[in-house]
Amino acid sequence: MLTVSADEITRFFVRERQEAEPVRWDVRLDAALREILELAHEFVPSEAGGILLDDPRSKRGGNPFPRLTIIASYGPGSEDRLGQRLPSDRGFVGEIYATGQARRTSNLEVGDPLIAFTARGIAAARPIASVIGVPVIVGESICGVLYLTNRQSGGPYGQRDSQLLRTFASYMSSSIQNALDAIRARALLRLDHLTGLYNSRYLHTRLQDEIERADGNGGDLSLLFLDLDNFKHINDRLGHLAGSWALREVSRVLQERMPPASVLARYGGDEFVVLLPGSTIEHAISTAESLREAISGLHLFEDGEYAGRVEGIPRLGCSIGAASYREHLAPGGSKRHRENALLGLADSAMYRAKALGRNRVCVADAEE
Repeated sequence: MLTVSADEITRFFVRERQEAEPVRWDVRLDAALREILELAHEFVPSEAGGILLDDPRSKRGGNPFPRLTIIASYGPGSEDRLGQRLPSDRGFVGEIYATGQARRTSNLEVGDPLIAFTARGIAAARPIASVIGVPVIVGESICGVLYLTNRQSGGPYGQRDSQLLRTFASYMSSSIQNALDAIRARALLRLDHLTGLYNSRYLHTRLQDEIERADGNGGDLSLLFLDLDNFKHINDRLGHLAGSWALREVSRVLQERMPPASVLARYGGDEFVVLLPGSTIEHAISTAESLREAISGLHLFEDGEYAGRVEGIPRLGCSIGAASYREHLAPGGSKRHRENALLGLADSAMYRAKALGRNRVCVADAEE
């Protein structure tokens, strides 16, 4: 039976993307991996097989031989092998990973890591009589190994088997790349093109998810609505290019101050929204003050081409409204109503901060 590990695929994606946020499991890659192993078995029928992928974090850290993790497997004991790791610098699998060349053998050396690996947790498993493997290549990078053990028809794997798997390796690379491209394309649809933050469309989707999660576990959820103070003066005096640069700087500073598990989105113009899953209103206020102080402390346009033109432009500030799902929202209503109500409460609190003199944090009034 074929088994696939979603958690290890997420690790693999870290190498393919630059965002800090872990990528969620995607059914397209799940389907691609299942299809890859099933087709490998059809090409070269074998008792067992699996796909091993490297650890992208270790690779990015400069380790030329990161450990390989089994993320898809079939055959006896396949579930026991998922998540297990193999060294990539020695043995049968290590040679394929290091050279990028297919390999087959009927005589694994004593102590080869693959021997203990395939037997782990499988007392009745048949010893490896023959093994064949090909590199997993995405783009120009070797990122893992696909291996098959014990040819079903008996005897060793032959030259024809190697040729079939080499042909299959090209398909395998394209299949994984297509799945990654599709996920990257969807990820780009979630981002604001100017700041690189999440956009308002993704924010609404994520807010619905977090409300559903809070309903399910009884936890809290807080939301901050931010609007920059005096931003219009930058656009009017220095132009929209300067304004765009300022928004990117503000986004960078906000990201640096964001608590773990929070979600930061550009809502539109110079407005930003922060989701704080599990956060009480007290913690939300503390976070809001930290963000407000960070923006107020920015020294924009003091150097460079705009240095002589900033005189008379008011200092950039930030007005913030904070609302809590538990404390400020009345019970009942549809999920869409609660989503809009929470945003509306924080938005109203932000406008009250503006009316009270700007550059401050105001807490929402509870919904009747």
